[in-house]
Amino acid sequence: MPLYDFECEKCSHYYEEFYTIAEMDVPLSKPCICCKKKGGVIRIVGTGRIVDISRLESTKGRLKPTKEFTEVMTRMKKKHTQSTFEVR
Repeated sequence: MPLYDFECEKCSHYYEEFYTIAEMDVPLSKPCICCKKKGGVIRIVGTGRIVDISRLESTKGRLKPTKEFTEVMTRMKKKHTQSTFEVR
């Protein structure tokens, strides 16, 4: 699931959130998570960041996430229970 960057034009708060491609515009219609004002959130267009290759290690010729990366993803999954991503 892609990580999208958002910014509030009213208070300049910058944040990132995971959304499916179909849901990437959802935050644009919601109030800012910081100042709570509606109509100022914009999506920042840039390069996609789905997997950071430096967070992978090679095992038997296959790349897999490091233990630290897996722990971070597990903590994220616990905080965002509505999320559909899986940690294996």
